[in-house]
Amino acid sequence: MNLIELGENTDSEYDHEHRCSANKHPKADRLVHCVTAHDEPFDSWQLHNIHYADETEVNLGEADYVGEITYHSMILVNYCPFCGAQLKQS
Repeated sequence: MNLIELGENTDSEYDHEHRCSANKHPKADRLVHCVTAHDEPFDSWQLHNIHYADETEVNLGEADYVGEITYHSMILVNYCPFCGAQLKQS
């Protein structure tokens, strides 16, 4: 999922993503800088945790297909929880 698709899913706009080698799950744990949220100016780094269904979840009926997003949570952050870098505001 690119930043535009993430923005479409969250009604927000993102201009940058922090990527570091310490993040062992970069598809699921995304650190992005948000510039608008629900058409309002915003200046914050967010940690998005996105869970994609696997075959077991499909077999159990918890998802319709492998790769389906089954939950998505977000928290505001100032530091990368993986490498410790301070994330700068705009």
